[in-house]
Amino acid sequence: MKLSTKLALFNAGSKIAILLLFALLLPWLVRHFAITSTDERLQRQQETVLTIIAEQGIGSFLQEGDEGGYGSYNILKEEFISLEQIEPEETVHSIEDAQRAVEGEVVDYRVLSYTFTIDEEYYLLEIGRSTTTIAEISRTLQRFSFYLMFVVILVTFITDSAFAQALLKPLKKIIKTKLQHIQYPTSPPYPVIKTSTTDFQLLDSSINQMMTQIDSAFRKEREFISNVSHELLTPVSVMQHRLENILQEKNLSQESMRKIVESQKTLNRLKNIINSLLFISKIENEQYGREEAVSVRELVQEVVEEAIDRAEAKELRLCVQLEEDYVQNHANKALLFTMLFNIVNNAIKYSPPGGAIAIKGRPLEKGYQLQVLDKGEGISEQKLERIFNRFERFHKPDGESYGLGLSIVKIIADFHHLSLQVSSQEDEGTTFSIDFN
Repeated sequence: MKLSTKLALFNAGSKIAILLLFALLLPWLVRHFAITSTDERLQRQQETVLTIIAEQGIGSFLQEGDEGGYGSYNILKEEFISLEQIEPEETVHSIEDAQRAVEGEVVDYRVLSYTFTIDEEYYLLEIGRSTTTIAEISRTLQRFSFYLMFVVILVTFITDSAFAQALLKPLKKIIKTKLQHIQYPTSPPYPVIKTSTTDFQLLDSSINQMMTQIDSAFRKEREFISNVSHELLTPVSVMQHRLENILQEKNLSQESMRKIVESQKTLNRLKNIINSLLFISKIENEQYGREEAVSVRELVQEVVEEAIDRAEAKELRLCVQLEEDYVQNHANKALLFTMLFNIVNNAIKYSPPGGAIAIKGRPLEKGYQLQVLDKGEGISEQKLERIFNRFERFHKPDGESYGLGLSIVKIIADFHHLSLQVSSQEDEGTTFSIDFN
């Protein structure tokens, strides 16, 4: 999973967790806020009433001898205020939920009760606000808070995602230009990725240094193989020529002739190995051009014509099933021929007599896929990982294989930027898939 995806999922998960937690706590928080706000409103109203009494006297609410006290409420019974004279032992100072009867109807209120004295007379002031009103306020606040929280989380998620994308942009550029689909290091100097993030700067610098070292090692290896191959070909050719001259002598015994012929075979195998290594070195050093447009259908036909005699010698059928045709541009036809011929020849070599080898082609959404399927011995999963390694042989020596054929196939595929996959099961067969693009 990509780092940007992980960051996006983390941001989304954390925001959802916060939203759920907020949704669970919101009713309690809003109710607490509504009650606190109501209590403060009641206390302000209390101060207002006391101020009026202080300025205008108790007579502004209670007339002398008025035993019923003073009471007032609004038309919807949402709020009320009452004032009455009480006995000294009934003093109280509180704010609590209580019920009050208003015009024969019992209503739930949040009631502030406050006792005060004027001229040594005790009075009880009660100011109430309907809890239904408080509940409506709570619901309104909950909806508003939830919508606000949702908008805030959505905005922060979008901004976090945008920031993460911008933050990781240099990393993506490093991966794309220096790590992804890079078969061999390009020639230095390597471009420096512009970023203000110290970690990315260090990563970019380290990769550049590593690529420089790898490029140097590759160059030395290629030069060594090329030089050694050239140097070995000359003495091998000289020895072959001398052995051929010795064979022309008439007084050689049968035993001597047999040994010389065996020596020639050994030299011929050595020469083939050297030529293969030299061929690989030339491809890796990009000494071949890629200026041709190659038809896959024509390429398959030429390979089949070349391999048909080998197949018939083992009583094998080559079945070609190509859907449409495809032209690979910027290619080297000779190299592609070698690549496909090695795959088909490998299938012939390890297929049992009397069977069939299928060469199938089908167009892809972008490109074309060519497959070579056989019903041979197959390769185990452990060995399949090393199938393209040089000098790796997974079958008994046959005097012809040197463990370089599939290495050449892989190198040519990489040279043309083709995707090459192999799937195999023991005793069932092997499938090579080449994706042209």
